[in-house]
Amino acid sequence: MHFLLDTNILISAEPTSPEDIESRTPAIVTLLNLFNRGSHVAMIHPASVQEVLGDKNESRVATRELLLGKYPRLQRPPPVSSRLLAELGSPKEGSNSAIDLLLLSVLEANAVDYFVTEDDGIHRRARRVGLGDRVLTAADAIVTLAALFPSVPESPPFVSARLAHELDETDPVFDSFRADYPPFNAWLAKCKREQRQAWVIETGKKYGGVCIVVHQSPNEYGLPGKILKLCSFKIADSYRGYRYGELLLKTLFGYLVKNEFDGVFVEVLPKHQELFDLFADFGFLDVRESSKHERVLFKALKPPAQHAEKLTPLEFNIRYGPFALTLAGANVYVVPIRPQFHRLLFPELEPQLVLRTESHPFGNSIRKAYLSHSHIRKITAGDVLLFYRSQISPAITAIGVAESTLVSSNPSDVAHFVGKRTVYSFEEIVAMAAKPILAVQFRLARGAKPAWELDQLIKEGIIKRAPQSFMQVAEEGVKWVASRLAVPH
Repeated sequence: MHFLLDTNILISAEPTSPEDIESRTPAIVTLLNLFNRGSHVAMIHPASVQEVLGDKNESRVATRELLLGKYPRLQRPPPVSSRLLAELGSPKEGSNSAIDLLLLSVLEANAVDYFVTEDDGIHRRARRVGLGDRVLTAADAIVTLAALFPSVPESPPFVSARLAHELDETDPVFDSFRADYPPFNAWLAKCKREQRQAWVIETGKKYGGVCIVVHQSPNEYGLPGKILKLCSFKIADSYRGYRYGELLLKTLFGYLVKNEFDGVFVEVLPKHQELFDLFADFGFLDVRESSKHERVLFKALKPPAQHAEKLTPLEFNIRYGPFALTLAGANVYVVPIRPQFHRLLFPELEPQLVLRTESHPFGNSIRKAYLSHSHIRKITAGDVLLFYRSQISPAITAIGVAESTLVSSNPSDVAHFVGKRTVYSFEEIVAMAAKPILAVQFRLARGAKPAWELDQLIKEGIIKRAPQSFMQVAEEGVKWVASRLAVPH
């Protein structure tokens, strides 16, 4: 595969003195090693070279010009497309924004497979023009390569429920909290005294992530109902890209549903753009500013009746889910999945939990992808997917909501589309591409507990036989599914 590297990656990868070594340099060095071991091509845009060489320090410029010589230049880079100009505006020629558009144009023209950058602004622009899945941070790129080209063993983390007094306050994951909040030690001591609920992702001797919550009804923002405050949420820098944020959110949402909370809120400093993006992807709305100049993000879990008709099925699931979903305006499909893929994609739904022994981004995440040779082509955003585990204890075990689909026989296009959401390696995608592949991005809504077994499915008219491919559920069957899930229809 071909990767385009941004200026911030190049500078971190090629420090000209010990003082230039950054916290992300080790991750970028790891990424470059993966490029070499996998025979991938890492290249740079001529505009990025000029940007790096624009440094006023002549000695540093000379050193960087020499170091950048080992990276191939993108030949005949495409101009900025009229679509990008219409969507993102026409920046001043030679400005940083103009260079950003040139870099995104390379992706749009499919001149490279992925663009690697740590620039939050470029990530936001890429999402606006539908290129977000192909613009990666260094951590994302490492995980994407490990998913599509397995070669690097991963640590096997798992989420452990703790009370706050059981937390190790010396763990490095808390360092950034102390930097942002000088009274952090006193606050954590208060959490311990109050025995607040917490969860940690354990990765050996250190935490991969941690969150602490507290029941806060009433609360200072007047949020109605039974409300939970997410008072700390942090993924260790060394584990960014592994979907540990989604893994913690998955745990949190399960706790919220089980304990019948009406909503949850979190306070986030404006500088933490990655948290804003993560929470926005799961229905948190920016509702106000706190007294500490943080943004207050709130997620309702019980939709008002008047809102149900105004949202599409996918918007409904994002706003109030993942557990909440609606069949109003949605088709329903039964999707067969082989046991080995079920174990990887839905580890928490296995009869014997496998999360403690293996962990992958696609297993950790709520947002997933699945590949099939199904001839069905009309799956649309918001359609409900009933995943049927075949062969071993055959039954519907998981409920998903479709986000988007792609039909292609080009393995690179499929790999771009599914990224690290899928259980398939690139070699497996290549083998599947002998016939057109239906790739579906979806969100896991909930497990079917207890699982819906084959005999029951046939009796209720959901299916007539064990499914071999995607099967659409008839209207009478949809009514039964809606009743079983207790959701609108």
